[in-house]
Amino acid sequence: MVSAIILLILRLLMAALLYAFLGSVIYILWRDLKRQGELMAARQPPPLTLSTDIDGPPLTRLYTAPEVVLGREPACDFPINDQTVSAHHARLSYRQNQWWLEDMASTNGTYLNGEAVTSPVVITQGDTLRLGQVGVKIAIGHKRQ
Repeated sequence: MVSAIILLILRLLMAALLYAFLGSVIYILWRDLKRQGELMAARQPPPLTLSTDIDGPPLTRLYTAPEVVLGREPACDFPINDQTVSAHHARLSYRQNQWWLEDMASTNGTYLNGEAVTSPVVITQGDTLRLGQVGVKIAIGHKRQ
């Protein structure tokens, strides 16, 4: 009789230990997935809004991708229908927690706040680009009104 009670207590103890072990494994997995999700969210670039008023009404677009190509070709992310703009004129890319601008060997040059861009350069909120004869305003982090 005593050995049956001891055996029952041992079985219940083993079941409780098994459930505690499984619960801790599930908690650790959940915590790691949550942390990984936070890290991935931190790597997302801040929204980038580009706007220009060439040929009529202003063209304004919001981008959340880590790379934006500007140019005359319709397949570009920010197409600009102007003959002074090259097919693939400039690239904006998010790396090292900053937005960078680089000229893509354009014919008429890329300018940041009036200065010629000859190598990749960091852009900031409120900067103005000039691609050929077209001006482009930059807003980082929110949609420009």
